[in-house]
Amino acid sequence: MRIRRVRHHVLRDYTSRERLTDTEDVGREGDADRFNNFVAFTSLLPHPDGRLYCGVYCANTDVLHRFDPATGRFESLNYAAVAEEREVKIHRSLELASDGTIYGASACLFRCDQRLDSPGGSLFRIPAGTSRVEKLGIPAEHDYIQTITLDEARGLIYGQTYPCFRFFVHNLGTGETKDFGYLGSITHISALDDDGGFWGTWDCSAHWLFRYDPDVGEITWFRHSLPNARQDSNIMYPAAGPVDCMINGGDGYLYVGTCGGSLCRIDPRTAEVAYLGKPSPSRRLPGLLVWKDSLLLGCSGDQEGGNLFAYDRETNAFHHLGPIVDSETGLKLYRVHDLRLMGENLAYVAETDVPKRSGYLWECELEI
Repeated sequence: MRIRRVRHHVLRDYTSRERLTDTEDVGREGDADRFNNFVAFTSLLPHPDGRLYCGVYCANTDVLHRFDPATGRFESLNYAAVAEEREVKIHRSLELASDGTIYGASACLFRCDQRLDSPGGSLFRIPAGTSRVEKLGIPAEHDYIQTITLDEARGLIYGQTYPCFRFFVHNLGTGETKDFGYLGSITHISALDDDGGFWGTWDCSAHWLFRYDPDVGEITWFRHSLPNARQDSNIMYPAAGPVDCMINGGDGYLYVGTCGGSLCRIDPRTAEVAYLGKPSPSRRLPGLLVWKDSLLLGCSGDQEGGNLFAYDRETNAFHHLGPIVDSETGLKLYRVHDLRLMGENLAYVAETDVPKRSGYLWECELEI
């Protein structure tokens, strides 16, 4: 197994001699080029229509696009037409329903002194077969939504917010939201177990695990976390927890990539956590998905670049597929934010937080 070919796709480009941070205010009357063209890829969603939906950061609120692998072209879905000025990002918040409807949520980047003047992040949907963005409402006033998880069977959307780390459950049928308030910790992305339980982290120091049971509407607060939870927290941003990625493995377990770059497994029946290994020396493991047979496909990498690997759940072996470097230009990916597959062997990686240029969408053709 290896990466056969890598290339990058440019949505819009902005370069600078100075180090960029997407948390700075960028006004239309300041640097218009940067305001419109400094982008970072933050959320990816393959769709049955054959296209890849991309949530991005951009100060001008044009934050939702779709990419056609057949043509290599991007198309804006014009989120800016329904956005308010603080909705500058779709973080890890794109989910797909079985009928093709896309659910999403908007995120922000602002100073705390702007929080009470901000309405809060919106839940939205794109009905199947359309390009129309429909807002469903603001579930957590003043705070914006970093990540959502869809429970289609129960008609629920789980969300976690920023800058105040609130946890909420939104009922799509009634439009009602149950807000559990500040939990002190946040995951980059969470997952549901086979019984529909939502798993996350709480407590700003220990970052312990919790499970929300939708059938009784209550949280079980555990007093343990992932291995090295304290060391692996505060890496994404201050007070963020150790969970970089969480998926349901389809085998009864939840699999977790940590911000320290390790792979772990949670048994939802007992809440027992097992350490499976560390696929590379890098921090961050934000990309993880079920691949062929017993394999998981993962992507790790922080400021030093990205690497793809496979983990065999039968043999407990890691297989290193290679670094993410453009096969023609030699350009190296900077920091990984999401990973998705189109078909069986075409992986796409979202790149973010690049110091002196926009982030790109990276395409990796895999060979088995």
